[in-house]
Amino acid sequence: MSDPTGIFDLPNTSLIFWEIITFAILLFLLYRYVYPPIRDQIQRRQSEIEQAIDEAQKTRSEARELLAEYRRQIDEARGEARQILDEARKQGEAARERAKREAREEGDRIIQRAREEIERERDNALRQVRGEVAEMVILTSERVIGHELDRDGHGQLISDALDSLETEVVGEAR
Repeated sequence: MSDPTGIFDLPNTSLIFWEIITFAILLFLLYRYVYPPIRDQIQRRQSEIEQAIDEAQKTRSEARELLAEYRRQIDEARGEARQILDEARKQGEAARERAKREAREEGDRIIQRAREEIERERDNALRQVRGEVAEMVILTSERVIGHELDRDGHGQLISDALDSLETEVVGEAR
């Protein structure tokens, strides 16, 4: 029985058998000695990559947290800066108002002192004028009447003349 294809040829079957056995041994040796170190290397590399990814994600989340914290701090700093500026404006406005008020009060005091001084000067001037007018009235009266009046008569005459003069002077001043 001879097989023309050579597949079922028994004398050549031993060669195929030994090729299969050799291939099986080769597979066993590869599986036993070559594959474990390659598998371990691949697993170690995979775990390193996973750790690197985890660390990168952790670093990224920390960076986001830090960024959020920095932004919050910047916002707080801007808020504080606005508060400081507002406070400075308020203080400046208060100082300006206080200076205006003090200047106004000082001006009012100066005006009041000037009015008091003017009033004193007016009173002094009226007393001087009264004294001079009294002298003139006495002299004129003596000349007109030809004799001297007593002290009470002089006083009454002077008072009447000065009162009428004062009403005329005050009326002209207004």
